Amino acid sequence: MSRESVASVQIPGPGLSAGQELLGLDDEVRALYARLATAGPLPIAEVDGRLLASLLRSGLVVRTEGMVEARAPRRPLEAAAQSYTQLAARIREISEELTDVWNASRGADVGIDIATGAVALQEYADLVGSAKARIAALTMAPRQGRPIGPAPGVFEVLARGVEVRVVYDSRLLESPKAIEVAETCMAAGEQARVFPGVPINLVIVDDVVSANVTSDADEEVHVANIRNRRLVEALRSVFESYWQLSLPLAHESLVPDASEDFRHLVRLLSIGLTDRAIARELGVSERTVGRRVTRLQELLGADTRFQLGLQIARHGWV
Repeated sequence: MSRESVASVQIPGPGLSAGQELLGLDDEVRALYARLATAGPLPIAEVDGRLLASLLRSGLVVRTEGMVEARAPRRPLEAAAQSYTQLAARIREISEELTDVWNASRGADVGIDIATGAVALQEYADLVGSAKARIAALTMAPRQGRPIGPAPGVFEVLARGVEVRVVYDSRLLESPKAIEVAETCMAAGEQARVFPGVPINLVIVDDVVSANVTSDADEEVHVANIRNRRLVEALRSVFESYWQLSLPLAHESLVPDASEDFRHLVRLLSIGLTDRAIARELGVSERTVGRRVTRLQELLGADTRFQLGLQIARHGWV
């Protein structure tokens, strides 16, 4: 196929296959070829010019002394197929090149950059230190080989009155050092909760997110810094969901020592009884039941009865 024929390739239209449209081999063109192949050469004057042009471009006919004659189709069509194969490969190369350009430009536009190693650690420290109003964090269980310690600058920002809320993976309780660090931070004003299976180390400082995307304990640190407003708000919603479903760290040790009356109240709540029915069952006033439920919500950090039910189930009290 010539360079001109490749350059004139059209996009397939409705009702035609890609091969038919690319070569111009519609029904009328193929009917003319069948006529030439079976009836022999025809005078060019008797052949439709558009149909003849399509057959000539595809190499299926030859012109000799005012006549047009069909030729065997395999070789010219296989040559055309090879040309289109090469064209498709080149289009794929161009697609990859332009996709790289697209991704690079959009990566800058959406406000995401990746930092690695010592640079990532320094940028993280700078981000925490820059907090003006609030910090929210999800913290995975400590990884073997990784140092355990408070976030850099967290005591300074707590001293400035910055709100700091952290959801720790519950496996934190398996590490005495991690517990010590958490207790020290809570003593300085950090609000801490625990949740089983926190999937990522994520820190939201005011309107910026720092996400640790490192996979393995021995891998160099990789941090994604996100400033895009929509992404930040979406990740903030993720944090708030974990916060609502998690348990206050300070009260975890109270679970094994819960009194029988306390556990009885939990059982009655779990089967959906009203406060009046619970009061009748326990032999106390409805107001007393309300106070106990409120205290239970405070203990588990639940703002609603629904959240309270989730916390009770997660705690294994029912």
